[in-house]
Parts: sequence; structure tokens; C-alpha cells
Amino acid sequence: MAKRIAILIFDGFSLVEVSSIAEVFRLANEMEIERASDAEPYALVVFSSAGGSVGSSCSMRVWSENLDAPLLTGFDALFIAGGPGAQQAKDDEHLVRRLRAMLQKTRVVKAIGEGAAILAAANLAPERSALDFPSGAAFAARDAHAPPHPLAPIEQPAALDDPLGPIAAALSVIKRDYGSTAAREISERSMPGAWRRLGAVLGDLDEGGAREKINAAARWIRENYGRPISVAEAAQVAAMSERSFLRRFKSQIGLTPSEYLLRARLDASCLLLVATDLPVDKIARRCGVGSGDGLAKIFRKRLSISPTEYRIAGRRRSDES
Repeated sequence: MAKRIAILIFDGFSLVEVSSIAEVFRLANEMEIERASDAEPYALVVFSSAGGSVGSSCSMRVWSENLDAPLLTGFDALFIAGGPGAQQAKDDEHLVRRLRAMLQKTRVVKAIGEGAAILAAANLAPERSALDFPSGAAFAARDAHAPPHPLAPIEQPAALDDPLGPIAAALSVIKRDYGSTAAREISERSMPGAWRRLGAVLGDLDEGGAREKINAAARWIRENYGRPISVAEAAQVAAMSERSFLRRFKSQIGLTPSEYLLRARLDASCLLLVATDLPVDKIARRCGVGSGDGLAKIFRKRLSISPTEYRIAGRRRSDES
């Protein structure tokens, strides 16, 4: 049986990103054929809210399956495309509701660039490039008095605006299924000379334990997001100079330490808003933001919604699940 890979697109999606992802899996199938391997091939399906022809951000159109089609019940990996149209797609209630149901049977989800906004609309916490995203119902089911859920370890292949990001995201699936050697070979076929960078962000060029040091600093940030944290402190945890730490952290994690800390605080705030009745101001202080007004600014900038509106929407979604 084929390993099923899905890509969610919408009006205004990035054709370059989608093409890059599809090319990686095409090359993987080609490589396995050359090896006369008995491995299951990858089967790609592109889908959208209504199905049919969907226009990309460069005006070229792609045919897609309707996300209500019977075959769209679950996948080995689901990629959510980036592109300027994501901001409008996140308001498509039918898409978000159906996507949430699909995720219950999907092994791993990867949002590319602006596609993270669709995950946020579905009440999902952003993950690594190979992240499992818990639904709003799962958040609400947690013990209301439990400590905030820590941010899952991020293995995001590249910064969201990096052209190598989609390729690295797809290669992380290849690495999971076939190993680093196969991922490297496909990388060289797709973009000769890029493995030096892709291998580093996929964890295959560990130089002197630097990767583990960055992972340790990332864990420390997740464990201490509720208090003021400086780059200097995080660099000390990694036993690196600030300059080296900033460069390596961004390369390996895909975010700056400050962005990573903000994400941890945002994730914890989302959890507490849905799972508890704590006042917004208290949640803000508990998550290291400082005040309810400060948290509101973060929510409006990142999610285009207020904390109170997020709480109402999250509980409504939990009731519907």
C-alpha cells in the first residue's frame, strides 16, 4: 500500500513551495524504482476546501480533490501550503473543521510559511517540521490545573521565509522513512550542493555536539518561559558566545531564540485560555508576558484574534468535537 502524502492548497497558495514538496517525493519514488526496492511508493494528493481548479499566488492553477472526498481520511504526512491566501483560508470554517477531523488520522503535519495561520485557526499548536498538532478538543480535555503544555521539540528545517524550507520539510519525511543517506541523495538530485545546509538543519551534520547544546537551550527556554529570559542566559546554557548561539539556534531551529520564546508563551496561553477559567491578565503573567494588554497585542498580531475571542472559539470547537 502506498504511503499517502497530502498537500492542502487554497486560492493564493505558493506554487513554488508545493512544487518543491511534490518534487522531493517524486524523486524518492524514482530512486526506489532504480533500486528495484519493494518499499511502498509515495502517493501524493492535492486537496482544497471545494476541490477543482485552484489559483496560486502566481496565477497558475492546479487541480485539487475536494477535502470531503472519501479518500481524504488520513495520511502519513500532511503539508499545509504557504502563500498570501492563507490569511483568507484560515477563515474558511468548513476547511478548518474538516482539517481538524482529518488530523485525527494523520501521522504528522507540517505547515509551510503562512500555512501556520491555518493551523492556528484550527486551534492547533505550531510544531516542528515533523510536528504532531493536538486539536482544541485535546487541549480542553487536559486537567485544568495541570501546568501549561510545553512547546513540542522543534525540528523546523529552515526559516519560514527560506526557499529551502519546503524541501527540508519534505526531506524530513524521507529521512524518517528511508534514513539520512536516502535524504541526502534526494537532496543532491533536487538541489545539488544544498545538503551542507539541509543536513545541518535535519540533524545530520552535528559539529562538536553543537546540535545537542542548542537542543538543551531550547528545552531550557520551554521550561522557563514563565519568567524573563535573555539571549545571554540561553547562550550560557548552550555554552556558546551570544553571536554563535544566535546563528546556530536560527539555523537549527528555524526561529530566533526570541521568536521561539514567544511561541512557547503563545502556546501555553492558548492552552490555559481553553482549559481554564483564569482571567486573561493572570494567564499573561503566568506565561511571562506581563499583562493582559501585552498578551492581547501578541494574539492580534499572530492570530488576528483577541485572547477572549480565542477562548470562546476554542471552547465552541471543543463542544462540537
